[in-house]
Amino acid sequence: MKLNLKRIKAERIANGLTQADVAEALKITRSSYALRENGHTNWTIDNLTSFCKLIGLGPNEIGIFFLDNPFEKTNKAG
Repeated sequence: MKLNLKRIKAERIANGLTQADVAEALKITRSSYALRENGHTNWTIDNLTSFCKLIGLGPNEIGIFFLDNPFEKTNKAG
């Protein structure tokens, strides 16, 4: 599953948060967060869940950050 890193960054900015703010909430360094946001380091589910909580999204809304939303139900009736 691929994350939509542009959406993560956009949501961070829209919520008035700096990379340092998010890093502090995730209990990682700012440089570690920057690596995640720029796709150089993988996100853990704990990181993504904490990020969602920080910006006010519930667990059912985490799917907005996936390019292929694994939480969407598809109807493949043929």
